[in-house]
Amino acid sequence: MCGVFDAEKAAREVVEEFGPRLDLTKPVEGLLPGGEARVFRVDLDVAADVYILDTPQGARIASMPEIVGARLSAEAFSLAEVAAKLVLRLAGSEELMFLHVLRGSPGYMLHEALAKAGARLREGFVKITSHSQHGEGNVTFSSVGAFTKGSDTLVVADTVATGATLEATVNFTLKIAEIKGINLRRIIVYGFIAEEGLRRLASLAEKVGLDAKFIAMQDVAALASNRFDMPLYGPDGKGGKVLGGIVDERTLRDMVGEYFPGMDQPGDWSERQCLLFNGEGLERGRIPGHLERSRAKLEELRSILAERGWYPDWLEEVYRKRVDGLERASSEEYCGP
Repeated sequence: MCGVFDAEKAAREVVEEFGPRLDLTKPVEGLLPGGEARVFRVDLDVAADVYILDTPQGARIASMPEIVGARLSAEAFSLAEVAAKLVLRLAGSEELMFLHVLRGSPGYMLHEALAKAGARLREGFVKITSHSQHGEGNVTFSSVGAFTKGSDTLVVADTVATGATLEATVNFTLKIAEIKGINLRRIIVYGFIAEEGLRRLASLAEKVGLDAKFIAMQDVAALASNRFDMPLYGPDGKGGKVLGGIVDERTLRDMVGEYFPGMDQPGDWSERQCLLFNGEGLERGRIPGHLERSRAKLEELRSILAERGWYPDWLEEVYRKRVDGLERASSEEYCGP
């Protein structure tokens, strides 16, 4: 940074400009052992328990779109090892039904971390490609034969923007569970989660009588008008609208020097990964496309912020770090030989 970077001052500037909400989080002690991870309870008017899991790994993944391929897998697994401890505490059981939403959700690595932690997983896979009406979608692949009686908790790791895909996936899974005579009592959702999608899924859980628990990485994100991008804070296109998610003040201070306003935190989550299971076989994530789109988005946001008249010196340093990171990633062998 130019001179000595004052994260507290920068965070105050961000709050004044974009309005991320800092008054809805409360630290929770005792859910995780000591370490760098922090857990916050989020006070939202939903019929669910909402937590934010704040970790150095999550902050890097959310702020640095240049983290792709093998590096993303390593960071995601390291983070998932922390998240798995929290999931097991919230589930109250080591036997879990784990639902993979294809293509991208296995990249959160939570299933591998849970297995390493000693959980007994019954894994199922569902792929939704389109939505015919509210709460329903076109299921193009499913493999849920492993879902049998013995567990009452469904765990999902996924990116939740509008929540439409996961809503359709959970509705499909509930129908299968009913046919099999499985009495589901609880659902735990982990990943990048926007407030709109969280509310949609909490409403579904309440309607069907499920105890819902959400573990959001770093923050409960805002949702851009394109219904896709999930920024922590920043401009929403060129129309003057601004976006601010729900975040703890400590998390904001830690991320403000790395996160460029308006960037999509999960990015093209599927395309940041090396290999993806699509229901038929493995395919490669389109990492070069993700890196190119991230660079283009970064330039667009820089221009928008300059036009707004809000572009402090410290933000140019954040911009330079992200440009340098994307350029390095583009020239590296990110998936190995």
